[in-house]
Amino acid sequence: MAEVTNEMLYEEMLKLDERSKQTLESLEELVSFMKETNRELAEGQARTEALKKELFGDRFDRYGAYRG
Repeated sequence: MAEVTNEMLYEEMLKLDERSKQTLESLEELVSFMKETNRELAEGQARTEALKKELFGDRFDRYGAYRG
């Protein structure tokens, strides 16, 4: 069986450190993308709700069928 040296352990730790940095960068990019997507979805939903109100007024709300 091969002997594990401190140098080998150190090299593995450096590799793991680099991988963890890459993972953190990817996670930060993902979070940024998700925030942007949520913002776009919220804007789209607001536009949709405004169009519904413009097209239908309060007709649905009066009858309790519309819960925006």
